[in-house]
Amino acid sequence: MSILTIIIMKTKTKLIIGIVVAVCVGLFAYNKVNAEELSGGFSLGYDSDIGFRGVAGQTSAVQGSVGLEVDLFGIDVSVGTFSNIKQDYDNETQLWLETGVSLLDGVTTSVGVVTYDENHVLGDATEAYVDLGAEFILSPSVRVYYGPSDSTLTVEGSVSHQIDLTEEVGVEAVATVGNTSIADERATYYSLDVFATYELKDDTELFASIDLTELQDINLQAPDVSFIFGVRHSF
Repeated sequence: MSILTIIIMKTKTKLIIGIVVAVCVGLFAYNKVNAEELSGGFSLGYDSDIGFRGVAGQTSAVQGSVGLEVDLFGIDVSVGTFSNIKQDYDNETQLWLETGVSLLDGVTTSVGVVTYDENHVLGDATEAYVDLGAEFILSPSVRVYYGPSDSTLTVEGSVSHQIDLTEEVGVEAVATVGNTSIADERATYYSLDVFATYELKDDTELFASIDLTELQDINLQAPDVSFIFGVRHSF
């Protein structure tokens, strides 16, 4: 990898981080001026075998994320970033902006845009998405991604269930199935994530999960089993 390539990668990452910081500062300023409630959180963890839409990144990574949410002129707006920090220089970063509304009692929808930098499946890309969810048994949701640059479409559905074992310990299972375009081919992926959380104190928790993944219809390696753990704080 050339020095010029490394510099370009670092510059793009810094640009994405700069955009997130600028938006966060703007939301904080809006929060102060309009006395709106601002919420958010950040996390730091480790993934033994990163994956994206069923495709293995064939490496482990330290993972970091930060997000903010605010009521902006009566509309819920959230912004955030997520990074896979790998041993080499091609770190993966995502930046998203989303708005959400409640259509009916128990039914929510959101629209947003997500930008990827050095993603091991998409490379550098931008997608728009629409999400529809229901707040009843198994919390079903459907999300559709569209990449305008190459007219790609990804459809993903999930169900989940969460139980509190004690006041401090919780367990959640999330099952996901999706169909996406990879290298001009359609592929179907399945995953089952089992999360466990332990509340250290108010708004701070430890988390650990096991992710089981299966990829079909295309000759690429899936991260069959990966282990994730870390700490998360919300405010």
